[in-house]
Amino acid sequence: MKKVSLLAILATAASIPAAMAQAPVASPACPKAFQGFHLGGNVGYGVGKGKTTYTRTDAAGATIDSHKFDLGFNGVDGGVGVGYTHRFCNWALGIAFDANWASTTGKFSSIEANGDNLGYKASLRNSLQLYGRAGYVLANMVMPFVGLGWDNSSWKSTVTEDDISGSKSKRYNAFLWKAGVDFLATKHVVVGLEYTGTVAGKKSLSTTGDDDITRSASFKPQYNKFALTAKLVY
Repeated sequence: MKKVSLLAILATAASIPAAMAQAPVASPACPKAFQGFHLGGNVGYGVGKGKTTYTRTDAAGATIDSHKFDLGFNGVDGGVGVGYTHRFCNWALGIAFDANWASTTGKFSSIEANGDNLGYKASLRNSLQLYGRAGYVLANMVMPFVGLGWDNSSWKSTVTEDDISGSKSKRYNAFLWKAGVDFLATKHVVVGLEYTGTVAGKKSLSTTGDDDITRSASFKPQYNKFALTAKLVY
């Protein structure tokens, strides 16, 4: 009897490791790098072109001359932003809002056959951007991402002819797309590179001088920005 009991105990002890090996192992919690609320900033350079039409009409509404061209512009662009990112294991989804200020400017000038000096200038002053982001985390250290959203930008347009000029600032609504990569520098610091593109609708301005000639211009900008970014994430 004692021999039977001893054999039973030994058999039970031997079966424990096998049972533990077959038991399901609880998966570790998904890592949380890049997850949380962030406060950040960006600095970059913007370039682009705007489809532009510059027209002069007389008092009767007849066209005196008209120019169609792509106005090129460029300049420094930077700002601040807030947002939130949530991790689903390696996938990450987030939403963000940025406010930017720019010195981006483009100019056009022409000397007409009658000696008139015509000019047009467009300047990006600031932009507000709301967008969503989707990324995939690699090695818990790098996160490439893409984004889509909405942009609202203030452009100042100025038309000139010799000593006659008129200017006006208008806000443009635009479709926004974004791509970039973030790097985890420390537990709460993320740095990155990103590209942002926008394309807006067309708007116009006009001014009439003492000579009863109306100078008008329409402008439709497409803008590209390349920036360095930094975020504090908690």
